[in-house]
Amino acid sequence: IVFADFFIMNLILWGEGSSAAIPFGTLVAILALWFCISVPLTFIGAYFGFKKNAIEHPVRTNQIPRQIPEQSFYTKPLPGIIMGGILPFGCIFIQLFFILNSI
Repeated sequence: IVFADFFIMNLILWGEGSSAAIPFGTLVAILALWFCISVPLTFIGAYFGFKKNAIEHPVRTNQIPRQIPEQSFYTKPLPGIIMGGILPFGCIFIQLFFILNSI
């Protein structure tokens, strides 16, 4: 789907005569690499994974259930969501701040 969208956008750029259009030979090379390397390796990996024996755990599971300890605040969903959004945003914001101030 992504390659098809990219190909269609590239055709539009090529039709407009833009210098941003990628040559057709490069697109064919990328498609050939995908079909000749990625797809066969996917099927080979699936075959070997299917033929491999099931993983056996080295220890037995205890039949007596134990109490689960209280989670730390940073392992709960809301702080994780906040940190997962604020940290990347902060990094990008600081970089863009310095880049745009230098212009």
